[in-house]
Amino acid sequence: MEGEEGVTEVEGGVMEVEAKNMEAEEGVTEVEGGVTEVEGGVMEVEAGNMEVEEGTMEADGGVMEADLEEATEVEGGVTETHLEEAADHEGGVTEAKEVAQEMECLLCVRSTGLETRP
Repeated sequence: MEGEEGVTEVEGGVMEVEAKNMEAEEGVTEVEGGVTEVEGGVMEVEAGNMEVEEGTMEADGGVMEADLEEATEVEGGVTETHLEEAADHEGGVTEAKEVAQEMECLLCVRSTGLETRP
């Protein structure tokens, strides 16, 4: 992965992180006070951790807002996230599970940071 000045490019889109303080430990990416923009939708993470693992996005201790009512188009396929069908609001935790997924690459969070895997 290549990234400069807080911009990480992924296949099929650009992920912009407006937070300079970004840590990755044990598959957890912490974004404090930043906004992650994904092509086809906007994901806001406030005061929490974003954990991406096996098609599941979790925001612990914060709020995750995703404007993904329509299908997000990804190069080589379509990823649909149905928040209403798989959302759990307990103690400020929102889980959004991708129920339909066809992608050429997967965005993985490793202890070394963000990287793509074919």
